[in-house]
Amino acid sequence: MQVITPTEDQSLSLVQAIYAVATAEGTLPLLPVERDSIEAIQRHLLHLDEPVEPAALSMPANLAAIIDAPVIRREAVRILAMLPVLDKQVLDAKVRLVEAAAAQLQVDEYGVGLLRLAQQRRFRKLAFRLMMRSVAHYWSPTGRARLRDWLDMIRIAMPAIPSIYAMLVDRGLLERYRGLEQRPAGTLGHGLFHFYRDRGFPMPGEPKSFPEGWSKHEVYHIISEYETSLQGEMLNAAFSGGNTEVLCMDLLLLSLLQFQAGFQVMPGPVLQDELRPDAFFRAVARGAATEIDILAEWDLWTAVDQPVAELRRRYKVPALRPEERQWLAENGSLLA
Repeated sequence: MQVITPTEDQSLSLVQAIYAVATAEGTLPLLPVERDSIEAIQRHLLHLDEPVEPAALSMPANLAAIIDAPVIRREAVRILAMLPVLDKQVLDAKVRLVEAAAAQLQVDEYGVGLLRLAQQRRFRKLAFRLMMRSVAHYWSPTGRARLRDWLDMIRIAMPAIPSIYAMLVDRGLLERYRGLEQRPAGTLGHGLFHFYRDRGFPMPGEPKSFPEGWSKHEVYHIISEYETSLQGEMLNAAFSGGNTEVLCMDLLLLSLLQFQAGFQVMPGPVLQDELRPDAFFRAVARGAATEIDILAEWDLWTAVDQPVAELRRRYKVPALRPEERQWLAENGSLLA
């Protein structure tokens, strides 16, 4: 995502669009989680000191005339696309309003299509699309899908096939990651080694490890300071989605669908009511403000010798506030 600073008129118009989607243009009451989310969105993504109330609950007919900047248009659609998931229903009436807003703003956002698949409960197709995009943009360390990356997808999708595991042992890669233990304390490399070892996670190169590119997911944990608890994973997904461009809505919608709405989209835990709006949208904002897209333009091996604190400073990662640290620590979600 991109950091946006809409004008007062643009903010008012976008807030009205947000309320229009969340209430299906006034036909449904706001749930507490929706109201809290709208306030958090205004605070963290629209940078409003005080939340504003809309002039009406209908979709603004002049939305495109007021929101004319392409970047703000795209981020507006992304914000709107998250709203129908909050009530755990993904209702057609809300999705249609998101689609209408995207059409009015002339934004072709991949996440809107994913949202429609969720509304249709076509979760297998949704998962397939997520995995296909992840193979190139997340799992591969090169940004281009390799044979090994496709085999990784098959291994994860069909874990009962033992021969796949045997094919994917990479001792050279494993030794490279084990060698990170020798990097100086406080560096990213040293921290990444201990992140794997201290949590019992298999390292890249081991037969049951995630694909090599997935190490960027672990780096996001280290950079963002969100732990691997369920709440921490949700916040890490929010930070990652806010930070990256191509897979922005893949990450944000998957997190909301699986942790908040309780839909089984991908393998892993399925929960409900995990969303803490202020923490979630703050994490999205922190990721957006981070000045390097770790999934798109970043190479782990050029940074392993750098102190983590220096990387956070260089990448302009917004620091956690004292009250955030306390809340995260109390909820087991602050990186140890």
